[in-house]
Amino acid sequence: MFKNPSPISRFPRRPLAGLVLMTVLPLIGCASIGSNELRDEIRSYSSTARYRVHTHFINSPLDVPQVGRLGSVAAFFRGSGLKNTRYHLTTSGNLLATQIRQTRSEDPHARIALVGWSGASLWVWDALNHLSDTGEKVDLIVYLDSNWIKQRVAERGHPNNLARALLIYRINNPPVTKVPNSTVTIIPTMNHLAVAAHPVSVRTIGRALIDLLLDQPNLSR
Repeated sequence: MFKNPSPISRFPRRPLAGLVLMTVLPLIGCASIGSNELRDEIRSYSSTARYRVHTHFINSPLDVPQVGRLGSVAAFFRGSGLKNTRYHLTTSGNLLATQIRQTRSEDPHARIALVGWSGASLWVWDALNHLSDTGEKVDLIVYLDSNWIKQRVAERGHPNNLARALLIYRINNPPVTKVPNSTVTIIPTMNHLAVAAHPVSVRTIGRALIDLLLDQPNLSR
């Protein structure tokens, strides 16, 4: 098991962070999240298949005013029929691991996805670390434009109990390396705050969740 301090202890305390984020809020815009085509494709799968996909969207602890709109991304997928989509303003690796074990105890065929934006990537890493103790695997993880995870992987490596990883980064921010089973998507923006809800990010995550809908034995579309 990889040993690490509590992720939240690694985050800097910046009293003005919320104020700075609020001043850039108008730069993000209020465009709608997701496309009708993606929503309709997800809905075309059986309710049983959709119910088995459990996705945890985890917001950055520094995004107090929720400028990144990850909650809206989670709401889009929940509204598209993936009812077991959760949005976390805050959590811990241990809590996520406990929730995943509970889900798998209720449905051994459940498909688990963890999406961590920015600093929340540390909680994803920590959850994998806890799950590795009992040999449990996650089907999909997504790191959204996180520099925090670069430092963590450089210092402690990365757990390998995952089937697939998506590394979604903006054009001026090189992605983390040495993550097992990973693919990289580059988002055409230089704005960190625009990455989580960017149409390319939403589409990339959506295609990966559709793959989880397909990867279910004895279920038809």
